[in-house]
Amino acid sequence: MALGARVAYGTGTSSSALWEAWPHTVPVSPFALKHEGMRAELTALLARHPGLFTIAEEGASVEGRKIPLVVLGNGPTTVLLWSQMHGDEPTATSALLDILEHLGRTRKTPETERLLSRLTLAIIPMLNPDGAERTRRTNAQGIDINRDALRLETPEGRFLKSVRDRLKPSIGYNLHNHSPSLTAGKRGAQVAISLLSVPYDDAFTENEGRLATKRLAVLVQRLLEPYAKGRVARYDMDYTERAFGDSMTRWGTATLLIESGGFFGPDEENTLVRLNFVALLGTLHALADGSLAAVDAKAYDAIPLNARDRLFDVLLRNARVVSGGGFPPYRADVGMNRPPARAGFAGTSGRGGRGGVLEIGDLTDFLGKTEIDLTGRLLAVAPPGGEEGWKKTLLGLVSRGRATAAGVLTLSEADLSAEAKTWLGNAPPLAPGYGGDFLVLQPESEGRFRVERRISPVGP
Repeated sequence: MALGARVAYGTGTSSSALWEAWPHTVPVSPFALKHEGMRAELTALLARHPGLFTIAEEGASVEGRKIPLVVLGNGPTTVLLWSQMHGDEPTATSALLDILEHLGRTRKTPETERLLSRLTLAIIPMLNPDGAERTRRTNAQGIDINRDALRLETPEGRFLKSVRDRLKPSIGYNLHNHSPSLTAGKRGAQVAISLLSVPYDDAFTENEGRLATKRLAVLVQRLLEPYAKGRVARYDMDYTERAFGDSMTRWGTATLLIESGGFFGPDEENTLVRLNFVALLGTLHALADGSLAAVDAKAYDAIPLNARDRLFDVLLRNARVVSGGGFPPYRADVGMNRPPARAGFAGTSGRGGRGGVLEIGDLTDFLGKTEIDLTGRLLAVAPPGGEEGWKKTLLGLVSRGRATAAGVLTLSEADLSAEAKTWLGNAPPLAPGYGGDFLVLQPESEGRFRVERRISPVGP
């Protein structure tokens, strides 16, 4: 689909129109928007657009922070959208505030009048404010709210359940973030958005509600195609009775899970917010104008499954590796991740949350956000101490006739391997978990190597 093409699911609601209409309401990073800031944004929205919405009621977190339920529209179909039940998963919170701003700006247009007359939107923009304050997944009790649908030991979970039981929404949007290191299929691109038509039993029974959420997922993929081509995936399905999404669907609120992943490049966080804005508003318009019924639910199965742990921050390909173990150089690819840019980033537990080397060997089937082809070069572990450590080591090599004053190494590969072992001292040689620097060596002639660059697993 060409950029700017109209998507035939409702007049005036094309993906290009929504993309251009994004108001970017929240000036700070989604991760910097805490409870107080979210409440201030709601107050400002009401001041700019009087009467657009009401705060119908407020729950309270473990630590007493108010959890507003925003309600707007007066249509017969109620839709419940909740975000940030995991405190470190904030992207959709900003997108929901953007949607309120957009609906306020366009409330006199036919499209928005139709949406608000046919739908009642119930929005909980930040269900877990205590977790958001700490940028962590769980609430102040240390409980994952999304796994508390049966016992309801968390006040936040009880509030969400009470809202569902009182309003009885027919459709729910469960809004999250996941690791930025997932790919759309084993050889696909980095996932920006993952989707799941949430089941309500172990048999994955398909009723009208699940058909609706499958259509919503297909529509999300089509709406985002011009801006995230090949970057929309779906979760492999399972059923977890204690999870809120599964329980919502079982209770009668057919739920679509939308998870934001990564979009490596400039302004990643705002790009993901904008994609959420288009996905949410575009599908809400389709619910309102009835065009969702024309979407083929069977196309849901063609959305590629997301694949975990197949994307590195940096992938060094085709190097001859000098490991520091004293072994002859060997050909290998090296996959590494940078430390998370912020503590508690969603999905950074496990492999995705560690900085340093993660895997060594044949990584043909893997991808890197940044890939460097080192064909014809040596990749050697560097002496500790950064640039100063290398300068000190180089002086020692020069004094022993193993390097020139210009920094060219004059020794055989076997001698280089032995030297690299001494550089590390008692530190272990290259293996998964290695967090030291590398030197990229360009052979100039037999027994002569020039240092081309330094690569660090923990920085630029």
